[in-house]
Amino acid sequence: MLYFKHQELVDKYHVSLKTVHNWIDAAKQGKLELELYDQNGRVYVLNSPGNRATLNSLMEQGKKYRNSRFHKVAMPTKEFYDLYSRKQILDIITNLNVHHEIPRQYNYFDGGAVNWDKFVQRMAKEDAPNLLKSTIELVHANMGAIDLLLEGRKRINVIDLGPGNALPVKELLTHLLDRNALHRYVAVDISESMLHIAKRNISEWFGDRVKFEGHLRDITYERFDDLLVDDMLDKNADDTINLVLLLGATPMNFRAPSDALRVVYSSMGKDDLLIYTDKPDSEAERRYFDFNPQPGTTMLSPNHRFIFDLLNIDESFYDVEMGFNEQKAVRYIRVRLKVALTIKFKFSSGERSVNLEKGDTILLWRVWHMSAVEIISFFEETGLMLLQSSLTKNREYLLTISGVDTKPELQA
Repeated sequence: MLYFKHQELVDKYHVSLKTVHNWIDAAKQGKLELELYDQNGRVYVLNSPGNRATLNSLMEQGKKYRNSRFHKVAMPTKEFYDLYSRKQILDIITNLNVHHEIPRQYNYFDGGAVNWDKFVQRMAKEDAPNLLKSTIELVHANMGAIDLLLEGRKRINVIDLGPGNALPVKELLTHLLDRNALHRYVAVDISESMLHIAKRNISEWFGDRVKFEGHLRDITYERFDDLLVDDMLDKNADDTINLVLLLGATPMNFRAPSDALRVVYSSMGKDDLLIYTDKPDSEAERRYFDFNPQPGTTMLSPNHRFIFDLLNIDESFYDVEMGFNEQKAVRYIRVRLKVALTIKFKFSSGERSVNLEKGDTILLWRVWHMSAVEIISFFEETGLMLLQSSLTKNREYLLTISGVDTKPELQA
């Protein structure tokens, strides 16, 4: 691009159109070192390395003289520092600085887990189809196919990745217990609070029949195969199979869904199975989605406001935006700042700050949209071979059962 359009400068540097005109006037008068470009009598700022450096310098100078009315400072609560590890806090800071987003998984800690449990309970009571009810329906409808794929295995380990409150897996565990085939139930989640809720429900439903095993892992980069070493190396290994559950389209919330799938693939043995549920792309799916425990509330839901509250970011600082990006095929919930905002993180060794400008957005939730065919292809690209797929009667929800593709990448 040879030059910046005026609106591009407004969007890029979060300034007014009047400020852009003032820059150009100052450059014409020799008061500002900006190279200009004249096109048919209209003057623009040339897109050059020198100009970009000057514009960045102008923005840095402007930050020093911000009007406190339009510049706010937020300082995280003590609970924030108690709740997250230093590594997790650094991850939050990095994502705010680099990607202008808060990783979704951190909203399931402590009270965030309670918020999610309430939302899932609300879905369970709804009459209309939703991801929870349709997941339960699909697991039930495919129980015969699951039995067929598990045939001959006497010991079945269920590895539940992101179990939530464990409601989606309740019927499957009951079925395996009735067959006297359930060996272990292993729940893997980044949130200890979420694991506590799942454990409470498993205990309430099954008592001593199911021994709950909860493990803290971030499945975007932490494998879980180490949890299965003893089973895979003992004398009964040939009778044992791992049934991995990824219910509720969890990977589609991540910035890179393939990260989680690669972790799952790398953690599975050659005979292990993966059950996955999702809602394929459709016109209806692209519409507004309500995450509030009570339907009809339009403000930012507790599920998405949780970390904002811990960071002490006041509701008056932002507007909530929900929509669908056609180009990227992603549905999102984000906030757009009405003020310049500095978030100051304090540690015993020093301070780190995140500086955001008025007009900047912070992404709180996303879901990537794929058709059923695209989902299956996406799994195959990761090395997971489709063994079974099924849609609900209304064709809005999908279940797939996959195994590890054992063909070598490089044929001799």
